[in-house]
Amino acid sequence: MSSAVSAVSSSLASPAAPDPNLEKLRRAATEFESLLVKQLLKAANMGGSSGSEKTSAYADMSVDALASAVERGGGLGLANRIEQAIGHHVAPSTPGAHHGSGG
Repeated sequence: MSSAVSAVSSSLASPAAPDPNLEKLRRAATEFESLLVKQLLKAANMGGSSGSEKTSAYADMSVDALASAVERGGGLGLANRIEQAIGHHVAPSTPGAHHGSGG
């Protein structure tokens, strides 16, 4: 009985290595959300009017600063939704857990 408990506790103690495909998905989803936030802020003219080249540079910097603040605050939640929607397609399949028509 104690060997079963120790087997379970040892498997809980050593977390499985993260799946590289899921890590790529997480990174891509986060980068997409970041890009979308920047585009939304630019479209909303959150950086100010772009009358001159100097003003335009400051507008770009302010958009980047606002986008970074949104990211630090947890983002819009879009990256998590993308991971949930696509993640089950990317997740590694376990032996014996295929999703085909059984026989």
